[in-house]
Amino acid sequence: MSVRAIDSLINSSFLSSDQAGGLGHLFKDLKDRPKITTADDLLGHLDQAGIGAGVVSIMAEEHAQWVGRAHSQYPDKILPAMIVNPLGGMEEVRRVLHYHQAFGVRCLRIPPFRYTLPPTDRVYWPFYVKAIELDIAVSMNAGMPGPRRPGWVQNPVYFDEVAYHFPELRLIMTHCGQPWTDEAISTIAHWDNVYMSCCAVAPKYWPEQFVAFINTRGRDKMMFGTEYPTIDWQRARSEIEGLGLRENVQPRFFRDNARAAYQWDANPD
Repeated sequence: MSVRAIDSLINSSFLSSDQAGGLGHLFKDLKDRPKITTADDLLGHLDQAGIGAGVVSIMAEEHAQWVGRAHSQYPDKILPAMIVNPLGGMEEVRRVLHYHQAFGVRCLRIPPFRYTLPPTDRVYWPFYVKAIELDIAVSMNAGMPGPRRPGWVQNPVYFDEVAYHFPELRLIMTHCGQPWTDEAISTIAHWDNVYMSCCAVAPKYWPEQFVAFINTRGRDKMMFGTEYPTIDWQRARSEIEGLGLRENVQPRFFRDNARAAYQWDANPD
């Protein structure tokens, strides 16, 4: 593929000694991922897979400085996001503001499986409001989680009500929504500001209707992503080559939709 990509979700866990986390039972090769120590290392690995920019989620407090410095060094190549714990209340809201100002965070990541609360629960609402105030996106897992936790809280249908109450919010589903693929597609099609980062599921396992949606009604909503180290960058690119994405859809899927969802003037070239 000739289109240079933006990876719409990378986890800063590539900085940790244990990159597998709770996913070793699903991805046996996680332990073999290369060690990345500098922003130049990261961009070099991305470049080898035809990827020129990425959204890097701060997965631990000790990663914040690294991601913030990488963004300062390459503001059109690396965009910080952060994991948010909605149970933290106002203290966590203040932390969001601090990370936004100090490290350039432009997206709040909230995985519902961690809290066994669906996205409609009121504990999330202050973070939706703060994201709108700061004009940044919110990214939430949709679909059965990799870690062995209850998955019902990540049924994509819950995002429909969130989008209804917060139409200004740029809401990004992640993890492809399986097994509720039709619910994910319907919700994304229903609302202007709901997107999907097609990450954490190897492309060869994407359902037929999911790929068809990328090629048709979802052409302005679906984004390339890996959630590396979960999915290897080279694997993602090579498997997508076999999916038959339309030539006029590829620039939107690989780069333009991420620019819109994150309101980021990224330069993957």
